[in-house]
This record gives sequence, C-alpha cells and structure tokens, in this order.
Amino acid sequence: MGKGQLYVVLLTTLLSFSTLYTPQPILPQLVTEFGVTDASAALLVTFTLIPLGLAPIVYGYFLQAIPARTMLRFALAALILDQLLIFLSSEFWQILFLRGVQGLILPALFTSLMTYCASMSSPDRIRSVMGLYVAATIVGGFSSRLLSGYLASSLGWEWVFLVLGAALVVPLFLTGKLRADTEINFARLDVQAISRIVKVPVYRNAYLSLMIMFFVFAGILALAPFHVREIDPGVSSFTISLLYLGYIVGIPAAAFSDHLTRMFGGVRNALLFALVITMLGLGLAQISNIMVLSVMMVVLAAGFFLVHSVLSGFLNDVAREHKGVVNGVYVTAYYLSGAVGSWLPFLVYQDIGWNITMLALLFLLGLSAIFILGLARCETRKMTKEG
Repeated sequence: MGKGQLYVVLLTTLLSFSTLYTPQPILPQLVTEFGVTDASAALLVTFTLIPLGLAPIVYGYFLQAIPARTMLRFALAALILDQLLIFLSSEFWQILFLRGVQGLILPALFTSLMTYCASMSSPDRIRSVMGLYVAATIVGGFSSRLLSGYLASSLGWEWVFLVLGAALVVPLFLTGKLRADTEINFARLDVQAISRIVKVPVYRNAYLSLMIMFFVFAGILALAPFHVREIDPGVSSFTISLLYLGYIVGIPAAAFSDHLTRMFGGVRNALLFALVITMLGLGLAQISNIMVLSVMMVVLAAGFFLVHSVLSGFLNDVAREHKGVVNGVYVTAYYLSGAVGSWLPFLVYQDIGWNITMLALLFLLGLSAIFILGLARCETRKMTKEG
C-alpha cells in the first residue's frame, strides 16, 4: 500500500469511527431536550453497537460477495445520508431508529477498511499498519466526543451530525483512488464454529476477560456524563466532553503493549498489571469531583486499552489455525459486551446511585482476574505440550 492510499484509509477510519460515539457526551442534553429517561438516551449508543457485535455472524456471506472499494464507498454514502437525516430529526424515536441504521452500515465500513490495511501491506508491515488503524479508531473516538460537546454547547446538538456528515464527503471522494480489485476478507461464523472455539479453555478465558473489562469500561463511559451533571447541574456539554481527554492515552497503551508484556514476563502478568490499574482508576470514582473523574478516565483508558491490545495479540499468537474465526468471535464478544455495558448499568444507577454502581463494577473487574489466571494456566499447559 502506498503512503497516499494508507493516508486515505486512515482518514476514512478516523472519520467513520468518529460517528460511533458521537452522542455520548451530549446524552444529558438529549434527555433534557426530548424528555426521555437516562436509560432510553443510552440506547443511542447501544443500538449502534449491537450490529457491530452481530456482524461476524450475520454479514459474512454478503460482505465476501462485494469488492472492498464498492462496499466502502456505498457504506460511506449511506452513512452521510444517515447523519443528515439525524440532523433533520425532531423526535427521539427518529434519532434512535437512524442510530440503529447506522449500526447496520458501520460493520461493512470497518470491515472494508481493515481489509485494505491487511491486504495491501507487506507481511512485515501488517502489524505496524494495523497498529495505525487502531490508533485512528482511538483518535476518532476521542475527537468525536470532544467535537460533539463543543458543537452541542455552541450551536445545538443536531449540528454535531451535520458537521460529521459533511466531513465524510472528503473520504467518499478520496476512496475512489483506492484499488478496486481488493476482495473483503471476512470470517464467516456459524453456531458450530463459535461452539468449537469457545470450548477451548484458552479462548474462552480470553473472551470472558475481555467481555467483563469492556462491559465495565463501556458502562463508565456512558454513566460519566450523567454523574458530572449530578455534581454540577449547570455544566455544559463541552465541559462533559473534556472528561474524555483521557481516552487518548489508549494510543501509547496499545503501542507499547508488546514491550510491557515482555517487561512483565508474560501475558498473565501484563494483564494482571492492567487489571490493577483499571481497578485503581475505578476506585477514584468514589470521589465526587470533576477533576478527579478526569484523572479516573486516563487511568481507566490506559488499563483497558492495554488489556485489549495484549489479549488480541495473544490470541493471534496462540491461534495456529482458524484465526479468522478466533478474531471474529473476539469482535462479537467485544462489541456485544460494549452494547450491554453502555445500557444495563443505567438500570442499576437509577435505583442505587453512582457510588454503589461503581462498587458493583469494581466487583465485576475482580471476577475477571479468575479468567486471566485461567488464561495463564492454559498458556502454561500449551507451552508444556509444545515443549
């Protein structure tokens, strides 16, 4: 892949991923605007994440039949239209429906982009190019939240979607320069394939560790804007969006995950280190101060993205065959746990409040240590057999 084409793919990734979490910092504003409950507003994120989790199961045959560039440009055009329609929406149910439609569009978009990263890179550059792809998704997730809060505070919540839709016009034209003959590489999953994978202890423990971690992380990202509004009822959406500045720490955490794994002497120790960091960060949630919550976000993001990077790298190392299926189940576990985590904690939060909800999430994090230790035992047995 030439540098020009790589830049096009990374720009498209950044802007496309920016649309995923756009509503998060403005959820309290939308609750006031439309008179809905906190849990109902949270569905604006959940409805978009669910199709991403189901994509490896549902989309496989469809996506493999279409060239990557065709799928990419069609999905971009559909996403632009979707953002424009959200801008024009006047009812909450309309926005919720369109966010669900967006969730159906994004799997095709992300799969096409990952295909270009993987298939147009030389074998010795795949890891570095995929690292740039992950970095682009993190920057997109961070920048969209910041932009969302700023525009919602200065112009109105609906302008967020118009600006992002207009920005997507740029990659729509630039992607016309990408190679047209690249085929989408998408692992088709079925119930039997998933069953075979999750019966293997090393995979099962990895998936369960990931699902608990992302459930907790997604829950905190979703609940934080409402807690900030509790602390200061007059706080603006832009101030809330600044809470997500810590998200950017995910880039160095992901970039140095291999180095940290070696430094700590293996996957188990690196994961336990990341888990301790995450639990310490969550402990800061008991202090009702916006600045402390901002520090909490930095610590949580560092811990979560380290777990995410170490686990994904570990699974690709131990998967001698069926890597596509192993990664497909990983994507399903990742996004479905995020979808549930971005909504279910609200039901607890509304009844028992922030502090007790955080303690419940802290308890869940503790449970993930069981699966991390189980992961290490599986790794040891595997190395013994191979030796």
